[in-house]
Amino acid sequence: MKTWPGPIVALFLGQSTQAQAEAAAEDPELETKRRRVCEANFYGGELALIQGSKDEAARRFHAVAKDCPKTLDEREAASMELKSLGASK
Repeated sequence: MKTWPGPIVALFLGQSTQAQAEAAAEDPELETKRRRVCEANFYGGELALIQGSKDEAARRFHAVAKDCPKTLDEREAASMELKSLGASK
């Protein structure tokens, strides 16, 4: 659970916090760190939706849609989630 994407799984299991998942995204390789931060934001947004926090979810999905590489599947998924929330990019 310590190696990526274990921290995301731990977040969904209630064994860690969003802050811990974001801290685990750290990596000396800039592209790896960027991708992991995007994933942490996306899945944090999904968890926020599950927990009923639409504003927090939208904030995280906006960050993913704006800042993440176009090749990352989570970017497209974040855009779809924003549409379902009635939020614009």
